[in-house]
Amino acid sequence: MHLLGIVILTAWVMALIRTIVNLKLIPSLRADMLPASEPLVSVIIPARDEAHIIERTVRAFLAQTYANLEVIVVNDRSADGTGDIVRSIDDVRLTVIDGVEPPAGWLGKPWALHQGSRAARGALLLFVDADVVYAPAAIRAAAAHHEARNPSLLSLLPHFEMHGFGENAAMPMLAMTCFSFLPTWFSNRTRFARLAIGGGTGNLVSRDAYENARGHEALKNSVVDDVALARLIRRSGGATKTVRADDLVSLHMYNGLAEVVEGFTKNAFAVFGRSYVVGFLLTAGCAIFHILPYVLAITGDRVSIATIIIISLTRLILFSALRYRLDAAIFLHPVMAAIWMWIFIRSIWLTGIRRKVIWRGRTYDARHTRFGAERR
Repeated sequence: MHLLGIVILTAWVMALIRTIVNLKLIPSLRADMLPASEPLVSVIIPARDEAHIIERTVRAFLAQTYANLEVIVVNDRSADGTGDIVRSIDDVRLTVIDGVEPPAGWLGKPWALHQGSRAARGALLLFVDADVVYAPAAIRAAAAHHEARNPSLLSLLPHFEMHGFGENAAMPMLAMTCFSFLPTWFSNRTRFARLAIGGGTGNLVSRDAYENARGHEALKNSVVDDVALARLIRRSGGATKTVRADDLVSLHMYNGLAEVVEGFTKNAFAVFGRSYVVGFLLTAGCAIFHILPYVLAITGDRVSIATIIIISLTRLILFSALRYRLDAAIFLHPVMAAIWMWIFIRSIWLTGIRRKVIWRGRTYDARHTRFGAERR
């Protein structure tokens, strides 16, 4: 047990180092960044039953200081008035597409994004979810960074708005994965497809790279289409970069713990590559590396106490940099781990054993879904 404790402590020391390095080396967008030119940017938003947020999202894009843009909203068979709300906004830069049901073999969101991309005219395509809010300078800053670095795809890391106990406990796992567990700074300096990072908060991709990779047609059965798009671009020979945009891009992803669990259940097992072995190892690893130190610390185990100090320091540094609640950083780490263990187990059961993916009122056979691109 002592040797295991040393292994866990060492792993967390490495996580602390990665957190510091990632925060230092991942570039950040600034509101004062200006591009030398302004190619047309097509903002493509899939929207299914987003009446509660879609107007705020669309108006934020129309208020951008970047002049040369168009906003395309694909109303994905909404039943709550989403389409009517968007059509009530009077702006010549706004296009509303009433989507049709996906053809056989397509999932709903990739199909909506595909429809939007076919209508887009821009040299740059910005794929975003319907619940993301951009500050006025966000697209201008992203275009400036894209112009300076010239990646095929630029992924924008947002600020996550979290309300209540459940959200503050569970949602920081996303930031910890990106900054503490993954070598994101190294990903920006390589072209390894498995290290590519993408997100529904903003994938800014050049049209040429998108068309060369066959776009969302190659991702038609992908349940994590945003990350899969970044990986697809790399596999097609393009470069992808990740930037912090937490001062300019924000979203409130889910309302309450139940929505967090439901939302990530649909794709967690797909992220494992639908491998029961990987799923078991990650679930067990969550218990060993995230919860066991707190259990052993009760017995006075010094290595476990030292591990908890390192975990807390890691979280305090990260949460402070990202403007998350510091009390959550100190007290809620084992709660976060327990929630995600449940998400992993639930995803394996529902999408693996029962073979169902249920999302936004649609049910799919999980055997026909993938994490990334279909095989050519």
